[in-house]
Amino acid sequence: MDGLRAVAALMVLVLHLAGWTGIAFDREGDSLTADVLSRLAVAVYIFFVISGFLLYRPYAAAALAGRSMPPVRAYYWRRFLRIWPAYTLLVLVTLVCFHREVFTEAPRLLRIVTLQHIYVDGDFPHTVTEPWSAFSQTWSLGTEVSFYLLLPLLALLLHRVTAVRRGPGPVLVAFVLAEALSLLWQIALSASSAAYETPTLMWWLPGYLVFFLAGMGLGAVAAHAQGAADSPAVRLMRRSPWICWGAALVGYAVLSSPLAGGHMSPPSPPQAVVENLAYLVVCVGLCLPLVLAPDSGPERLLRRPVIAWLGRISYGIFLWHMFVMAVALRIAGVEWGEAGMSGFLILLPLTAGISVLLAWLSFRLVEEPLRQWNRRRTAPPAGGPPAAARNSGGTRPSRFARTR
Repeated sequence: MDGLRAVAALMVLVLHLAGWTGIAFDREGDSLTADVLSRLAVAVYIFFVISGFLLYRPYAAAALAGRSMPPVRAYYWRRFLRIWPAYTLLVLVTLVCFHREVFTEAPRLLRIVTLQHIYVDGDFPHTVTEPWSAFSQTWSLGTEVSFYLLLPLLALLLHRVTAVRRGPGPVLVAFVLAEALSLLWQIALSASSAAYETPTLMWWLPGYLVFFLAGMGLGAVAAHAQGAADSPAVRLMRRSPWICWGAALVGYAVLSSPLAGGHMSPPSPPQAVVENLAYLVVCVGLCLPLVLAPDSGPERLLRRPVIAWLGRISYGIFLWHMFVMAVALRIAGVEWGEAGMSGFLILLPLTAGISVLLAWLSFRLVEEPLRQWNRRRTAPPAGGPPAAARNSGGTRPSRFARTR
């Protein structure tokens, strides 16, 4: 999944630069360019699906094999090391550079550092001239953390059901229920202008749980297909992997059309349903060939060295790109939303290059050292069995294991 994460991170970068320069917003609401660019927000949902897939797949494999669940304490510790150190560094640098006043507000600072700032309106520091802060994109990390906390409980419930009914069925049923919850949440928000004007409500987990469950469903299907290589779904993916990406393209076209609502106003309830389903089609369509057809054309394309490398440092790209944009616009003396297409084209390679550099530094100096330290800390004594063998009953580690 590294390659797809790289694509999603770059999509987020382009989306936010289009917003900071103003070309993602058309005040008349009828610009095709703005409609297409604003729907790059699907990248966030792709991240949610990938998280659900990678994090639930070990639980699904254990349930299907009749083994006990992976240890919860180790899972939470890995999530902490993966998310908080690099995120906290970004927050501290951003606040020192732009919003030192937040250091005098201890409760607010604590909520920001612990990724609870999506639950209180106004916690994101911003100004009248810059409505987006240099870490506004981290609302999705707050949503992810909510899912991280919930996943072991979901896995426990599904584990017990799967032990009785082998196969991905229980997860797919949970996915359908989560889709119903997500649609009801989105429809409720779209029907209430007051709710829509309270942005924190749009960031809470109920509106996005279906995407995490979609990833969990993919994880269950992949774990089941590993022992059923000749299943119809696997054969179809290997024969025609590009069909799924074609479906994703169609889904994106629907998102960019009036069927899913405009980019400057809340969708109507019917448009909210179309929007939600189209986002699902794009996300699942992109992921399916990578999950069920590992040697297919789409998977080989995303496995190319540069793309795979960008995927490994994609978390840093996601964290630092808006900070780079804020600095660039202040140095250039350009108002937020006023740079236009020319500013977008000038800033795109500059922002991308510096963001990649900062992401690489974050990976080399923060993320990778912590991962290596944790691996050494949890390594078995000399002569003992490998950790993967102890946790999985001797089965071979998944090829996705290193991306978690």
